[in-house]
Amino acid sequence: MKVLAGSAGGETRRQGWLFLALYALCYAGGVIAYVPLLTFLLPIKVEELALADKVALLSLATLAGALVASVANILAGILSDISVRRGGGRRPWVIGGMIATLASYGVLHLCRTPASLIGGVILFQFALNFMIAPLMAIAADEVPDSQKGLLGGLFAAAYPLGALAGIVVTAFPRLAEGGQFLVVGGLVLAMTLPFLVVMRRPAMIREAESASPDRRRVGRGNLALVWVARLLVQIAGSILFAYFLFYFETVDREGLALASRELAGKISWLSGASAILSVLLGVVIGRLSDTSGARKPLLAATVAMLTAGLLIMALMPQWAPAAIGYVLFSCGVGAFLAVQATYAMHLLPSPLHRGRDLGVLNLTNTIPALAAPALAVALVKVDDFGPLLLILALLTALAGVLILMIRDETPDLPVAGDRAAPAPDERRTGKFHLRQA
Repeated sequence: MKVLAGSAGGETRRQGWLFLALYALCYAGGVIAYVPLLTFLLPIKVEELALADKVALLSLATLAGALVASVANILAGILSDISVRRGGGRRPWVIGGMIATLASYGVLHLCRTPASLIGGVILFQFALNFMIAPLMAIAADEVPDSQKGLLGGLFAAAYPLGALAGIVVTAFPRLAEGGQFLVVGGLVLAMTLPFLVVMRRPAMIREAESASPDRRRVGRGNLALVWVARLLVQIAGSILFAYFLFYFETVDREGLALASRELAGKISWLSGASAILSVLLGVVIGRLSDTSGARKPLLAATVAMLTAGLLIMALMPQWAPAAIGYVLFSCGVGAFLAVQATYAMHLLPSPLHRGRDLGVLNLTNTIPALAAPALAVALVKVDDFGPLLLILALLTALAGVLILMIRDETPDLPVAGDRAAPAPDERRTGKFHLRQA
């Protein structure tokens, strides 16, 4: 496999729309692999096995899965880093993780006791993260910094697709559990295989001069700031998305007497509209961050948007303002998480450990699931979510400040043609180059 030569600061080849589209589709396949399962299929399975203790069993299975996911994501990242250094690339790990994930569906289908179900969830989370962790690192390796913002915007479409897959799976009540798992597995295969088959040739990494200790220290500091900022936003998102139905039950609905199911219907439309808007916003902000280079201000703007939404919901608990506040919050969170994911790739201090570092950043997805319920219980009063929402607004405002504290070099704007300006991470670390094989 031939590697194009280059020096520090040399150009890296921009990826075409086919690569970006197939990669985003593959990433969406990874999201579909877990959203319908964790949202619909697992709770239904829990009810079948332990109706009287369904809350305890679901909580225990979710907790065990989150802990395993945290470890597996980092481990998969480290192993894929080793493969890259040896010239093997990350794609074999993605393929192996995908096959293991599909196999875990069969194991979950065969579970007949609560203990076996917990074991099945553990197996699923382990396999899933061996698929997703190296897949994310592929983006860090092979998409130049001048296109990472756009890719992050495309990521925003993955979560609505995951929710849509859940609707498809549950749309036919007569479809047995085995058939539902087959539908999910078929969707995962259909969305992941095109990238893995068409884009088989990975980028290669060649060693260059070592980074200075000062630059390595700045890189680690940047990662710490990104990690904490994302954690704070994820905590706010985990709490609000889990309890937003209960919140809307407490607001003044302007004389409308709605039962819980009717209210849930109205809120589902609100959530759907927010999801569509967040996708559009994520793509626009991602592309704008590529062309302008103003990544930090744009990310800080999304944090300001979601913080404003929380404040509106806390201070004006009437239906119309609360709905507007929720849309602002939902759109801000969606755009922030999508674009921040690829912005973090831009800040990684060394290509040698991209998989590992992204695995550590992934802890911001699992820790909130453990911390959010305790915070909600401590702060929510009867029919009054105001104190909780104000605390969450404070946390997200702090996240915005942390984003602005990141010390990174502003990338040059992309030049015309199919080549980009020197990648900022290459100029900053000077340690490795990526070249498309």
